[in-house]
Amino acid sequence: MTYLYPSNFRKAIRIFLFFVFTSFIYMPLHAQVAKENLRPAAMGKRGMVATANPLATLAGQEMLIKGGNAIDAIVAAAAALNAVEPYMSGVAGVGYLLYYDVKENRTRSLIFGGWVPETFDADKLRGATMAEDGAGHGAIETVGPKIVAVPGNLAGWNRALTDYGTMNLGQVFAPAIKYLEEGVPITEFDQAMWEGTLQRVLPHTESVNILLKADKSPYKIGDFFTNKPLAQTMKRIVENGADYFYKGELAKEIEAAFKADGGFVTAKDLATVLDKVQWVDPISITYKGYTVYNHPPPGMGIQQLQTLKIMEGFDVQKMGHNSTEYLAHLMEAIYLCRLDTDKYVGDPEYVEVPVDMLLSDAYLDQQREKVRQRVSERKTQATVGNGETLPTTAISEEIYSSYQYATTSLSVVDEWGNAAVIIQTHGGGFGSGYIAGKTGLIFNSALDWMSKEPGLANSVEPGKGVGWCVGGMMQFHKNGRPELIVGSPGSFGILQSVPQVAMNHIDFGMNIQDAISAPRFRWKDELGSVPAKEVIMETRVGEGVLSDLRKMGFQLDSSLGPWSMTVGGAQGITIDYSTGWLMGGADPRRNGYAVGW
Repeated sequence: MTYLYPSNFRKAIRIFLFFVFTSFIYMPLHAQVAKENLRPAAMGKRGMVATANPLATLAGQEMLIKGGNAIDAIVAAAAALNAVEPYMSGVAGVGYLLYYDVKENRTRSLIFGGWVPETFDADKLRGATMAEDGAGHGAIETVGPKIVAVPGNLAGWNRALTDYGTMNLGQVFAPAIKYLEEGVPITEFDQAMWEGTLQRVLPHTESVNILLKADKSPYKIGDFFTNKPLAQTMKRIVENGADYFYKGELAKEIEAAFKADGGFVTAKDLATVLDKVQWVDPISITYKGYTVYNHPPPGMGIQQLQTLKIMEGFDVQKMGHNSTEYLAHLMEAIYLCRLDTDKYVGDPEYVEVPVDMLLSDAYLDQQREKVRQRVSERKTQATVGNGETLPTTAISEEIYSSYQYATTSLSVVDEWGNAAVIIQTHGGGFGSGYIAGKTGLIFNSALDWMSKEPGLANSVEPGKGVGWCVGGMMQFHKNGRPELIVGSPGSFGILQSVPQVAMNHIDFGMNIQDAISAPRFRWKDELGSVPAKEVIMETRVGEGVLSDLRKMGFQLDSSLGPWSMTVGGAQGITIDYSTGWLMGGADPRRNGYAVGW
């Protein structure tokens, strides 16, 4: 790959990488978390890239420096994550893109979130390999080829690049291919993910060969990870185009591997994907003078919009940031909105999703009143002495260090004002744990995020799109232009973390980095755990607030301490049109880094 950087810029990049990775390698080994929020927001005027890994961020910046736009940069960064976050996402994963185009002056939604194979048979999941979910629920997550959804990431990247990019697949894939061939260093966070996802990889021979070391042990700090078979596959895609993956020889190779290993994905399934991935209109609300955009179903971003609209009716500034009053109202609002996504959201081609009703003023006024009433009842309970001060839930650090998160978020704004945010995922750590044949492609476990019980909005059915919490990211616009874009991984916590970050900035005036780093919470509301009963809360909110919330009857798990990746790993960017400055933030709870220029 030929770099077009001036020599002083190359030197700056080398110094930057030295300090980034030595800080990861030599910090004390407490997986998943940073110890202090000491990082400033990144700043720039000609472009900003914020991703979950500094090398992916640099891949995006390389495109901007070469004259590319936000789409070129975000696709390059998304592809680079194949190498630097292989457990989170990749070519055979799924995702969503929310994009604002300056020339068209409109925001568009691109959904490439995966589909159920036409030959899928839930009965054949009986006896499938199961893995621990890492949350203490036992071996409940299916792994292997039977749980793979028809992947959409490549189709999504290709559609975005074809319609709005200025570069070709060869140019934007170049950093990813280089990383895959030459190797990338393993950080503290990477080590924790490898250790926590070992069970998903071990059942599959080709996965063991590529994703584990020669002695079948996971990668650790100081190691360098390569995936040369995937580099070759991506080169083949560059030479032949996305059709090669979905309709060409590679599709036949994938089908043969799945057939041999008992999976459902066929070449016929793959051939339908490129036509399915089309731009659609986002859904939106108004909030505090902003127009807020999010993805329509089967994305679950509607929950985030509901949450904001409910909270708009309360004087949150008077309550105070992360006060007992504020957190009680926000937790109750999120609790009620999650009931709606669990009940209603699925593929609109298969189920009727009442979007207009769920976002109507009349309905949300009712929901706001329920929040008010629920908080009032909790206050009464605490005042009369019936509130039980619940102890910290006893969840071992060992269990949570292996929590199976496998999603990532990235944001880009270019010098022209185009703005893009992606959330993409494998579903579980290293997805299904399955690599098809000799392709190096790590396949998702997206079908594990659908209900196996028939008749529900997000029940698994052949051909159906996956109903996804990953379709939850937001763009806040004023005067027709974006001023804040933000997304986060974190399972169903995505739907909770992003509103918290956004409100930190919009309502409490924090810069984007401080808004991301501030203490957060999330309900434990995974699929099958709704209504939720317990809340993970970072202890930086303060002992007094924790005590007061417990007296109000909230069951809090504060065992993970002041920082925890379980509340997400957000990335975001703000735009100040009066000065032209871009400000970027990335989550210290993971490997996140933002870089501007």
